[in-house]
Amino acid sequence: MRAVAIMCARNEEVHMPYALADLIGEGLDIVLIDHDSTDRTVPIARQFTGHGLLAIERLPWTGYFSLTEQLEAKRRIIERLDHDWIVHVDADEWLSAPEARQTLLGGLEAADAAGYNCVHFNEFVFVPRPGEDFTGTDYRRRLTRYYFYRPHYPFLLRAWKRKAGLDNRDKAGHLLCPGARWFPQDFPLRHYIFLSEAQAQSKYLTRKFEEGEVARGWHFDRLRATKQNLRFPDDHRMATLSAWDSKEFDTSKPVKEHYWEWTPLDSQPPGSATSSEVLRKASVGRLAH
Repeated sequence: MRAVAIMCARNEEVHMPYALADLIGEGLDIVLIDHDSTDRTVPIARQFTGHGLLAIERLPWTGYFSLTEQLEAKRRIIERLDHDWIVHVDADEWLSAPEARQTLLGGLEAADAAGYNCVHFNEFVFVPRPGEDFTGTDYRRRLTRYYFYRPHYPFLLRAWKRKAGLDNRDKAGHLLCPGARWFPQDFPLRHYIFLSEAQAQSKYLTRKFEEGEVARGWHFDRLRATKQNLRFPDDHRMATLSAWDSKEFDTSKPVKEHYWEWTPLDSQPPGSATSSEVLRKASVGRLAH
């Protein structure tokens, strides 16, 4: 069985060597769509040509982030491929299979053999501690702190059989229709969303989104980001892996919002003095009104 990952990237030189090496190590071929990068994304990617990277395609940059344009570009590539499975992936992600010592390709083979046409991924968002900066480091080995992001279920159907007739364009690349039948075992997706607070501000405070997508409700969480709330949290919902390559993730504390959307009340452990004080003051305030 053959599987191919399709990645669209713009100015992702910090992630590119790890993202491509990880996918190739997981047994996948790759097609990269370069969104007119102005950094070293393409020169770095070219080093993988002939070693798992099948091609580098160009998507012109029009001045704003358009997920629709990216998904349409991916669809055109999919129509030319003859692989058995397709994987939709971003440069700051690491997708893997759930079992120890099982490659992603091996996991997809198991789902295929069991008669399913797609796979669901759990998203674990990795965030440095306040003041930490992992830029220019082997962050996959060093950054082990994360939270389990699940606003609803299913949330991320990111791999599917090419001939199953599934499409993710109307679902912002998150879900598939029609007729999605996902494997009952969720796969892990590690999202290295920011490596430093400076990168967080550069990534979200300067990005312009396509107006039609915003009107549809896409990117709403990104639009809530501010310089203040993008500061890294020291929060009770954060968990830590026992080892950098462990697949033993804590799924007992799912959150429906990203960390920059958390309120001060949310950030306190239940029963803590600070939390209790906030609750007491809130109750007094409600009674006063």
